[in-house]
Amino acid sequence: MSNSYRPRSGYSNMDRYSASLPVMKMRLENEIIRKREAETCRTETARSNDKYFQNCNIQTEKFDDWTSPRSAQLSHRQSKLRETEIDVETRRIKLKKLYQADRLKEEEAMKRIQKEEEKQKWECMKEKVQHFRHSKSAKLSEFLENKEHEKWKSTNDSFRVFESELKKQQQKEMWTIQLQQKEEEKARLMEEKKREAAQMERLVQEEKRRNELERQMELEKKQQWKKDLDAQVEQLRAMDFDANEKRREQERLMAEAAGLEAIKEEIQIKEEERAKRKQNGEFLTKQHLAKLRQRSKEVTADLEREMSFVEKLAESDRAQQKEKTRQDIMRFLELVENHRQIEKERLQQSEFLFQEEAKKLWEKRESEWEVERLARKKLMEDVITIQKKQIDERLLVARQERERLILDREELIRSLEGYHNQMKMKEMETKTKQFQTKVDLLAQIHQKQRSEEELIRQEEQKRKHQEIMEAAHSQKHWNISMDKLKL
Repeated sequence: MSNSYRPRSGYSNMDRYSASLPVMKMRLENEIIRKREAETCRTETARSNDKYFQNCNIQTEKFDDWTSPRSAQLSHRQSKLRETEIDVETRRIKLKKLYQADRLKEEEAMKRIQKEEEKQKWECMKEKVQHFRHSKSAKLSEFLENKEHEKWKSTNDSFRVFESELKKQQQKEMWTIQLQQKEEEKARLMEEKKREAAQMERLVQEEKRRNELERQMELEKKQQWKKDLDAQVEQLRAMDFDANEKRREQERLMAEAAGLEAIKEEIQIKEEERAKRKQNGEFLTKQHLAKLRQRSKEVTADLEREMSFVEKLAESDRAQQKEKTRQDIMRFLELVENHRQIEKERLQQSEFLFQEEAKKLWEKRESEWEVERLARKKLMEDVITIQKKQIDERLLVARQERERLILDREELIRSLEGYHNQMKMKEMETKTKQFQTKVDLLAQIHQKQRSEEELIRQEEQKRKHQEIMEAAHSQKHWNISMDKLKL
C-alpha cells in the first residue's frame, strides 16, 4: 500500500504535514475537552451520590432518634422548658408594667417638686423686690435728711463759726503732731547717720588694719624670698666656681693624658732609634772596645731619658697618685739609678780591657743590657698603663661631676625663675585684691546711699499716706461732731 501511495507532484512531505497540523491540533483539543467533560460528569455524579447517601444517613439517624425512648424524655424536657419560658415571659411583662407605673408616679412627683420650687423662687423674688423698695426708700429718706442738714449747716451762722473754730483747732493739733513726727524722724535719721558713719569708720579702720597686716606679711615674705634668692645666687656662684674648677681639672687631666701619649711616642721613637743603631752598628764588630764604650754611653743616655720620663710622671700629679702607682714609680727610679751606677762602673772597667776581653765583655754586656732594657720597658709600660687608667677614671669622674653641676645649675636657675614668677603673681594678686576691696567698699557705699534714698522715699510716702489718713479721720470726726450738734 505504501508503494501505491504517491505524493502529488509539486507538494513535499513537509507541506503536507504543515497543512494537516491545524486539523490534528483541533482533534486533540476536542479529545481533551471531551475527556475533561467526562471527568467532570463522573465527579458530579460521585458528589451527588455522596450527598444523597449523606441525606439518607441523616434522615435515618433522625428517625432512630425520634423512635427511641430517649427522644420521649427529651420532648418532655423541652415541653417543661417551653412552659418555663412562657412563665418567665409573663413575669417579665408584669414587671415591665410595674416599672412603667412607677416611672409615671416618679414623673408626677418631679412635676410637683418643680412647681413647688418655681413657687418658692417667685416668693423669694417678691421678698427681694420688697427689700429693694424698702432700702431705696430708706436711702431716699437718708438723702433728704442729709440734704436738709447740709442746708441747715449752710444757712446757720453759729454753726459756721463753730465749724471754722473746730477746723482751726484740728489743724493746729495736726500741725503739732506733724512737727513732733518730723522732729522724731529727723532725730532718728541723724541717729542712723551717726551709726552708719561709725560703722563705716569701723569698716575703714578694719580694712586699714587688714591691709597693714597683709603689707607686713608681704614684706616679710619678700624679705624671706630675698634671703632665699641671695642664698640661691651664692649657691649658683659656688656651683659655677666648682664647675670651672672641674673644667680646669678636666683640662689638666687631658693635658696629662696628652703628656703620657707624648711619652709613649718618645719611647717608641727611642725604640726605633735603638733598632736603627743596632742595624748600623754591625760594622763595629772588631772594634769591641770602642763599641763597648759607645754602647755604654748610649745605655747611659737611655737611662737619663727614662729617668727624665719617670720624673715627669712623678711630678705630673703627686697629690692624686695612688700608693701602688707611687711605689711603682719609686721602684722604677731606684732601678734606673741602679742601672746608671752599674753603667758607670762598667764604663770605668772598660778602660783597662784588651780587645778579646772587650769582645767577650761586649757580648756579655749586650745580653745584660737587653735584659735590663726589657725589664725597664715592661716596668715603664706598666707605670704608663696604670697612670693612663687613673687619668681616664679621673676624667670620667670629673666629667660626671661637671655634668651634675650643670644639671644642678640649670635646676637652680629654673627655681630662681619660678621664685621670680611667683613673686610677680603674688604682686598681681595683691593688686587685684586691693582693687576688688576698693570696688566692694564703693559698692557698699553706693548700696547704702541707695538704701537711704529708698528709706527716705518710703518715709515720704508713709508721711503722705498718714496725712491722707489723718485728713480722712478728721473729716469723719468732724462729721460725727456735726451729727451730734444736729441732734
